[in-house]
Amino acid sequence: MTLTRNIDEKLSVCFAISGLNTGGGIERHVRDLAAGLVNSDCSVTILAHESYKALFDHSVEFRIVRFDRWRYSPFLLREFTKQVLAIEPSIVHAHGRKAAQVVSLTRHKFRSRCILTVHNLNIKPHLYEKFDTIIAVSPAVARKIDHPYVQTILNGCS
Repeated sequence: MTLTRNIDEKLSVCFAISGLNTGGGIERHVRDLAAGLVNSDCSVTILAHESYKALFDHSVEFRIVRFDRWRYSPFLLREFTKQVLAIEPSIVHAHGRKAAQVVSLTRHKFRSRCILTVHNLNIKPHLYEKFDTIIAVSPAVARKIDHPYVQTILNGCS
């Protein structure tokens, strides 16, 4: 799959974050990464449970997706797909096991490149094949991932 962009077109990144905001590593990682991308003149949209909204300032578009539902819920899958199709991002970037599952189940419905950041190893390895690139948060995590395009970006270095 190739994604073409005009040189003048702004890069658009849509983050999918699953679960509830617990104030942990994923939350800080995505907040910092989103702020960095906005500062680099990228368009950033967050799709997440409403408990994440306070993490992001007005420069980041926040859309509520109820990731507190069953990962195979047709309502969750339809809501997620509808949001991605409305945004038309260049990249959909998943964080968390449920977000990885939802992106893998719906990605055939949109053209965006798909990236998964693996924060720990409780993601089922068969999900990796649905993503164009995998980012591991440590060399130890990267060594456990079987995918042709694995990059390591250390936690805290987004």
